[in-house]
Amino acid sequence: PKHIANADREGIFMELRLSQLMEYLSQEDEKVRDQYASESKNEVGAHVKTTPSLPETIEESIDHRMETLTMEAHRQSTSSNRRSTVKAPRLSTKQYAMLQEVTKSAFRKLCGEITVIHTIERVRIPPWSVTGFYPVGLDLGLIKEDEYICYCGD
Repeated sequence: PKHIANADREGIFMELRLSQLMEYLSQEDEKVRDQYASESKNEVGAHVKTTPSLPETIEESIDHRMETLTMEAHRQSTSSNRRSTVKAPRLSTKQYAMLQEVTKSAFRKLCGEITVIHTIERVRIPPWSVTGFYPVGLDLGLIKEDEYICYCGD
């Protein structure tokens, strides 16, 4: 993502790239696959990859959500003369959604748990915002419902 050059790094002692977190998730995913490899060997004994890696699954889920939001925005704009309240996500949204969901998933897997703090009630998060992609992690079981808390002012 483009904001990396302007990111505030005050007090930062370590920085990881998205590619590093994706590699970590892939490796952890492969460990699980290896545990069950003997059950899914073909006739010659080679392990057959039958499912996408975790980063690929996250990306597919984000793509699906983006398609759904785009179709909803199009449907609303064509079904009424009013301006649609649902916006189609920008192409850059996918990069930021991947960054967000892979980061949360990798650190939850690494640490065993995570606390994600939203500063707005989830029901008020615009679905087309990057934060609006939080259901991806929930739907895939990568983040638990009780790991999200709202730090919302009254």
